[in-house]
Amino acid sequence: MSLNVKNEIAYLGPEGSYCEAAKEVFCRALSLEECEQKFFYTIKNVIDYADLNKNAIGIIPVENSIEGIVRESIDNLVKIEDTNLKITAETVLPINHCLVSKHPDLKRIKKIISHPQALSQCQNTIHKLFNSEFEFIETSSTSKAIHDLMNRDETYAAIGSESGAEKLGLNILRKNINDEKDNKTRFILISRTPSKITGSDKTSIVFATNNEAGALVKVLRVFEELKINLCYIDSRPSKKFLGEYVFFVDFEGHPLEPSGTEALKRIEPYTNFLKILGAYPKYKPEY
Repeated sequence: MSLNVKNEIAYLGPEGSYCEAAKEVFCRALSLEECEQKFFYTIKNVIDYADLNKNAIGIIPVENSIEGIVRESIDNLVKIEDTNLKITAETVLPINHCLVSKHPDLKRIKKIISHPQALSQCQNTIHKLFNSEFEFIETSSTSKAIHDLMNRDETYAAIGSESGAEKLGLNILRKNINDEKDNKTRFILISRTPSKITGSDKTSIVFATNNEAGALVKVLRVFEELKINLCYIDSRPSKKFLGEYVFFVDFEGHPLEPSGTEALKRIEPYTNFLKILGAYPKYKPEY
């Protein structure tokens, strides 16, 4: 995939974020180093900016190996109005959280700030370190949590990246504090440049089923009958009615391939809403 070098890159920041690291991976792979780059403090703002600006692409986290789906990403991908703006690439990065503070003494810490997913990914380790004598405070990203320390007193610590702490000259109290050491996050790039069929692709869709017995089973059976592997499936409230859900599915293949085209055609009668979020090459470690 080749993108226009005039593109603006919007990503979840600020500096030192894991999303910034993902941006660097995409920039090297897609030759985007000369693009104008700007960060936003929320995932919604990244998506909205890319949606409203024709020359913009966006980079956001979408799934974590421990905590699963990034709800803010999924909820806002559905709301994209420009039908040409799709997921066109993905990458996966290891996540090694650090406990960071202005003060070097762990015993001074009473409050810990970070993104909700990071707090959850490290909660057991934090409980062991502090014996429950602390307070969790949520913020919009791990990098913003680290930046926020500059405006807080020395009883605060943040969970975030080592590079983010080093850029601000903060103390790293503990490294690699993830409860699960094999912690990875999948990041996606949204753009208006479609990915070509590579033979090793993934398609992301979202749909809502008709309100009838067995509707979801009928959708899933289509993929079974066509021998299409489902890489991911999750659900989110529709935000319209209590008990109504939308389903997110990643399947192997491309919608322009015969099997992908047939699958989408056959599941449509069982849905009252169906949207292709994107088709793109599956992540490879050497990417």
